[in-house]
Amino acid sequence: MYDPGSDDVPRSVTPADFLVVGAGLLHNIASSVHAFTEDLMELATYNAVRKSKVNAVWEQFTNDLEKMED
Repeated sequence: MYDPGSDDVPRSVTPADFLVVGAGLLHNIASSVHAFTEDLMELATYNAVRKSKVNAVWEQFTNDLEKMED
């Protein structure tokens, strides 16, 4: 860390420093994309389970109506 009271001269910025910043940026973007796709997958799974349960309820309701008609 830079200490203004020190007599040491800080090193100069090099291309490697920009590479580190760029790699960090790419890592953060990849993490964001991963989190987004993970949330989309959870939402799709939730929706599929919900539709299956709704269809099962309607099927049971139809069966109950048929039994009542007989």
